[in-house]
Amino acid sequence: MIDGVPIDNSGFGQAGLWGGSDEGDGTSSINPDDIENITVLKGANAAALYGSRASNGVILITTKSGKAGKGIGIEFNSNFVFENFFDQLDLQQEYGQGREGRKPVDQADAWDSGTSSWGARLDGSSAPQFDGVSRPYSYAGDNLDRFYRTGTTFTNSLGFSGGNENQRVRLNFSNLENQSIVPNSGFTRRNVSLSYNGKYAERLTISSRILYSNEDAKNRPRISDSPGNAPQGLVRLPPNLNVDDLIGDPNKPGAVPEGTTTFDNKATGEEMQISGNLWNQNPWWAAHQYENTDTRDRIITSNLARYDITDFLYIQGRVGMDWYTRRETDITPFGTGYQRRGSMTEQEERIREINLEGIFGFDNTYGDISVNAFVGANRMRRSYEALRLSGSNFNIPFFNTFANLANQSPGYGFSEEGINSVFGSATVGYKSFLYLTATARQDWFSTLAPETNDILYPSIGGSFVFTELMNTSTGILSYGKLRGSWAQVGGDTDPYRLALTYGLGQGHQGNPTASISQSNIPNKFLVPLTSEEFEIGVDLRFFNNRLGLDFTYYQQRTTDDILNATISTSSGFNGTTINIGELENSGIETLITGRPIQSSDFSWDVTLNFSINNNKVISLSEGINSIQIGEPRTRFAFINQVVDQPFSTITGFTQMMINGQPVFDPDSGQPVRSDETSIIGNGVHRFVGGITNEI
Repeated sequence: MIDGVPIDNSGFGQAGLWGGSDEGDGTSSINPDDIENITVLKGANAAALYGSRASNGVILITTKSGKAGKGIGIEFNSNFVFENFFDQLDLQQEYGQGREGRKPVDQADAWDSGTSSWGARLDGSSAPQFDGVSRPYSYAGDNLDRFYRTGTTFTNSLGFSGGNENQRVRLNFSNLENQSIVPNSGFTRRNVSLSYNGKYAERLTISSRILYSNEDAKNRPRISDSPGNAPQGLVRLPPNLNVDDLIGDPNKPGAVPEGTTTFDNKATGEEMQISGNLWNQNPWWAAHQYENTDTRDRIITSNLARYDITDFLYIQGRVGMDWYTRRETDITPFGTGYQRRGSMTEQEERIREINLEGIFGFDNTYGDISVNAFVGANRMRRSYEALRLSGSNFNIPFFNTFANLANQSPGYGFSEEGINSVFGSATVGYKSFLYLTATARQDWFSTLAPETNDILYPSIGGSFVFTELMNTSTGILSYGKLRGSWAQVGGDTDPYRLALTYGLGQGHQGNPTASISQSNIPNKFLVPLTSEEFEIGVDLRFFNNRLGLDFTYYQQRTTDDILNATISTSSGFNGTTINIGELENSGIETLITGRPIQSSDFSWDVTLNFSINNNKVISLSEGINSIQIGEPRTRFAFINQVVDQPFSTITGFTQMMINGQPVFDPDSGQPVRSDETSIIGNGVHRFVGGITNEI
């Protein structure tokens, strides 16, 4: 949330069944030099005030505003970062390309063994390789060092601010230029921000902020076993192959500057490969001929007006918007091994979310008792629109436009959703050491059926600052607080999960065509999910705040969680959306802070955080003990929700065992696969921790 406005922090890509790429999320739009402070609200308590999307907590970002003073204040920040790969691979350097302990004897043998490094021991003799050229059968050196380059990131930010006690303005410009360690890959971001704060007639306050960002990502790396994954092709090279030998002839058609493109010496303009595995790309070809780019223009704006009716009563209204367009281009180039004539997809998305909020508040003190309370309402509307062009088989080699595709397919997507909410909060304090807070929120979700689309979720919490009753001026303990809370939160699902939706086709012989436009079976009986959380903790600080301990124990139970379940494709669908039974999380969070050294001109701060989370699937739908939610391309392992097991349990085939003894094939000597899957791991880390030093 930025300046009180929820922003879209969706991710745009991840590794899936057929690979993929990480294409960033919403926070990549933010310029760090615009941030004044960051506040983290943990747990479900935040949801009562900020909605269902805050069920796991909220990160509140407040941006900088202008400062009063004479003249114009100027702020300039610049930093330059070098980076390189950190090699943690322990690749063997004793055995070369080949199979069954034999090195290749001719080009066909080299082509057949491909990326297999089960050949003879490297002895420096001559051996043919993929292109028919004989080269020394010895370690070729560090291919990672040859391929990767030194990455750089250069960021400059320039800001202007000024004003007086009643009017303040800030304007900031920022530019980030990144060159990745992967060749032909990088990221550029340009930011402009404008903020205004004004006070009128002593009781009216107006603040307005506009953040604009332009992001341009070039060739984001593909991950998993995606085709076009250059690092994968690099690390699979046998140790006697030099990656530079895969550059090929740069004078063939389609070459790019500096001769960094790769082409087959026999088939003009095609990928130079080292084996018959067409899905394992030449690293240079993947880096310089594949295209995976995206651009995004984004505007985040927050406009607030507050009127103080009296010294303790106020009314406040806010209008916020998060709007962006994102265009993505994905090209498999002409000449690629597994798709000789290539393919292309181009998509533009337009996302807009508008939040309207009104609050009536009260803040006053009566002797030793303080009261802070408010009631409010929020109206959220979100729209999504996408235009998609895809096709295959370029007619003219290396002319990468949609019009050049022999097979073309346009597409269009649209969705709308909304949430109407009323909420309230009241905090009562006594003598600055005892506080009690209660909240409640009622949501109506447009994505669920009118009969079941509303939910009320409350929370209550308290804190006791016991050091306010102690004399801490000479003691070891500087500050101490006990806290506890109970909260409930509800949530909904994506649009159009309740009924079948249809899309129009391109038509046939002048007649319209239509088809079902979703791959999941709809479920009109979906109800809001409910999550209930209990938390208790202590905050202790010692030796004049130079040592601190923040400890929390929590327990969370989610019922009617909404998930996509995989079903047999023979049904005509890939899955369905259902409410599953019950999921439980419990654990501890620990934060230790310390300042070992402190002087007038030097300090050293250490922060250690550590958490343990135990989760378990208590129940699923009636009669169901396991639901599959993910799988890799090999389909040897799966992600499942299993009753009485942790969330995202990994199941898979293992080696068959008979009477505790492993079974091997008597002819080949290879392990025999089990007939059924078993639990082999957990998809979620149980322990999380980190340490930070600030000097």
